[in-house]
Amino acid sequence: MADKLALILVLLCCFHQERVFANLPKLQVVTEEWVPYNYANQKGEIVGRATKKVREVLELAGVEYDINLYPWARSMKLTRTQANTMIYSIYRSGDRETMFEWACPLMRPVRQYLFKLKNRDDIQVASLEDAKKYVISIVRGSVVHEYLVKHGFEAGINLDITADPSASQRKLLANRIDFLLTTEYTMYETLKAIGVSYDVVTPVIEVRNNSDRRACMAFNLNTDKELINKVRRALAEHNRKYVGP
Repeated sequence: MADKLALILVLLCCFHQERVFANLPKLQVVTEEWVPYNYANQKGEIVGRATKKVREVLELAGVEYDINLYPWARSMKLTRTQANTMIYSIYRSGDRETMFEWACPLMRPVRQYLFKLKNRDDIQVASLEDAKKYVISIVRGSVVHEYLVKHGFEAGINLDITADPSASQRKLLANRIDFLLTTEYTMYETLKAIGVSYDVVTPVIEVRNNSDRRACMAFNLNTDKELINKVRRALAEHNRKYVGP
């Protein structure tokens, strides 16, 4: 009798879990072009180191989802205005803390550098303040965009703001800007994709040290709470087993 009662309880528990899963909404996932972490390949598929981990986490959580890639500003707007929407890879800054529900960390820290063309001997900087004499290309609405504005940089004066990250590389190579703010790996991969050697550029200064900050996943505040909790638990389990990306 006791065995039968235990079996009934297990079946009831499983039935309850299936009903909860069935009632979960589909998650809209958005991101930006950021090689090698999240980007579209030649087939139009959204891939990358962070994307791979996001897919693994959402599958582990048992969440139904779609991933779409947009300019960063649009992805941010969608996440802030549409329920059951999640964005990655996003830095958890003080200004953003109350805008979203968070699941962290998604990625290991990455370092951002000011890159210039190696042959630009006319550019001499020893600090971020020195860089105000030059033009830096950045992605609109990115965390480094926010950071530079807070430190006195201005659009149209020393900031070239774009929605298309690939445009920044073209502008740098054409001497239309002085600096590009990105990571070493991203610079290497984007130049490689257009057949240009990494040797043509050089990192000058590190703009921000993210050694204590990692990119995360963030949800619209009106996202289903059970869905968020499932993703958080799955991310924690994934992070216990694997390092990265």
